[in-house]
Amino acid sequence: MKSPVSLVEVSCNICNSTSEEIISKTGIGNIVRCKKCGLLYRNPRLSDRDEIDKYKHQIYDESYGLIEDKSKKEIFVSILNNLEHYKGKILDIGCADGYFLALARERGWEPYGIEISDFLLRKARESLGSKYVFGVPLKMADFPPNYFDVISMWDVLDHLMDPLGELMEIRRILKKKGLLIIRVRNIAFHILVNKLFKKNLFGIIKKPTIFHLYGFNNKNIKVLLEKANLSKLKIGNSKLTSGDPYSQIEFLGDCSTNFIKRIYYAFSQLISFLSSKSLLISPSIIIYAEKI
Repeated sequence: MKSPVSLVEVSCNICNSTSEEIISKTGIGNIVRCKKCGLLYRNPRLSDRDEIDKYKHQIYDESYGLIEDKSKKEIFVSILNNLEHYKGKILDIGCADGYFLALARERGWEPYGIEISDFLLRKARESLGSKYVFGVPLKMADFPPNYFDVISMWDVLDHLMDPLGELMEIRRILKKKGLLIIRVRNIAFHILVNKLFKKNLFGIIKKPTIFHLYGFNNKNIKVLLEKANLSKLKIGNSKLTSGDPYSQIEFLGDCSTNFIKRIYYAFSQLISFLSSKSLLISPSIIIYAEKI
């Protein structure tokens, strides 16, 4: 018999405050806002053990990766183009089926991955080799200090139980002047999308966006990096995935969806420019930081 899940109370991951206000009630815990620093997070939530088990044993279709990889290829290629003056070891945390790392290897990188899903771990090892992909959380992989030239996280940080602790471990294993690249959902955008979904505006949005454990924006992610002693180089709007991999506006078709996404991304970049990069409205933001 499967043991019942247990919920645990947590404090704010940025400032450790327990003073919070409920923003939304959900099936598991609530979405709350820290009254001190404004971070949004889920509280109470699954225990660390249950949270890991959820991802470890998640069931995927055998064809998983075909749509997801295609949708992110343009983003991955753009990032790798920006890394041409870096070389050496690259670690992707939450590497899924290893697609990004496979692209990096084609450019001469020595790729390493972390993936706790049993299914995705198998696929990543088939692609990259079992020597290079670890099926445990980052701290349990026990990498030596000052080991990696670049570390990446694609849509992973808001899933983690302890983002600050993860960033501190990343700093330990990054080489001096090593680069950290994070792509994460922009909570400012997704709050708006959920409001539109609840109002069923024109019936366009078929599914609400999903809130994981944390909600980040360009302001609180900067504070988190500072607490982990990582230097922020750049925070900006991320390019959008191609197509509709999450089936949110599927009636439009890929061509129309891609056109709308490109227009919206251009608009978000204009807003960023006019606000001196203080207002980011893309669905995801991308962060570059380094170990100093």
